[in-house]
Amino acid sequence: MKSNNYDVVIIGAGPAGSVTARHLALKGYSVLLIEKRPQIGVPVRCGEATGRRSRLADFGPINEDAIETDIHGVVLYAQGGVSIKADINDVGLMVDRTKFDPWYAELAEQAGVEVMCSARATDIRAPHNNERVVCIEYQKEVFEISARMVVGSDGVEALTGRWTGLKTRHLPPKTCTGIELKLDVMDENPNHLTFWQGHDYINDGYIWSFPKVKSGTTNFGAGFITPKLGSMNVYEAADEWREKLYPGSKVLGVTGGAIPVSGCLEESVADHFLLVGDSAHHTNPLTGGGIASGMAGGLVAAEHIDRAFKAGDFSKQFLNSYEKGILSAFGDIHHRQMRMRDYILDKGADDQAKFFKMVKDFVDHGKINAFVKQPFYAVKTAWDLNKLK
Repeated sequence: MKSNNYDVVIIGAGPAGSVTARHLALKGYSVLLIEKRPQIGVPVRCGEATGRRSRLADFGPINEDAIETDIHGVVLYAQGGVSIKADINDVGLMVDRTKFDPWYAELAEQAGVEVMCSARATDIRAPHNNERVVCIEYQKEVFEISARMVVGSDGVEALTGRWTGLKTRHLPPKTCTGIELKLDVMDENPNHLTFWQGHDYINDGYIWSFPKVKSGTTNFGAGFITPKLGSMNVYEAADEWREKLYPGSKVLGVTGGAIPVSGCLEESVADHFLLVGDSAHHTNPLTGGGIASGMAGGLVAAEHIDRAFKAGDFSKQFLNSYEKGILSAFGDIHHRQMRMRDYILDKGADDQAKFFKMVKDFVDHGKINAFVKQPFYAVKTAWDLNKLK
């Protein structure tokens, strides 16, 4: 480390942490960004699907080398044999996280951020003299680094929030367990994200197939709400469905982990501290995707940390505006999506099939046709969905 004092220390160099760091450095602040692993972006522990190309441009220059696939639609195989295909231009991207994550850390470094790998935070001390001290283990030594603001961007396994007294634990009813298998095959819809959902497949989650066209591989996986003891584990479920859906396919790699699907944390700030990304449960609770929302959270975090510096106020009360900013950016949408998820999962097999049939009619033929085919059910569903807002 070049100094023992910075304006901001950010713990975790995933996309959310790097975006936060870069945009603070662009505002003129001294920023230290640390990553506990020796290489940023490794290991990969996500489906690697993210938002639209147009949205990605908001976070900085796009590295085309890190883009695997331009996604132009979604395919859903749903309960009751219903299949839905929606062609949507620029619906999202598939990326290579081993290139994607380092790129955003590099952009942060170019903006003036000091980036350090193999540097593990071991403690965050209580505020003293209007700053916090972060204890960092690096090359078998422990350094005490002070900062006016500390940002926890340390992912699903985050400890930083707990060190500052925030309730960040992942509770089983609101946590998804996922396993992903890298396959040597390409789906018949190589520019679409494909899902299988419902009682016929996995009801309390879904199966996915995300194509990486440049690499000629597919990220195939299964995820569901943390199961009860004695249930089939997620690896067995993923491999069983792999053989059913892509018989004879070869598994090139396996990754997995927990996915927060609780919606944003009720509290993600403390004095001189805030959380961003997966550590703040910024993950989309309907899809489990967290890259785009984490990066969007990074922009909001940088904006509100800048306000704190200008006001000279780093109190929890002042930083509460960050939480309001997150809700406005995507948090309120995430909470509605969580209610939508629970609404679909709570349906029985027959009612779920009826629901997906109506969705198919809507996608294929438009809203009026869907209403004409199932008028009473359409009205009831519209009423139910309106109550979820």
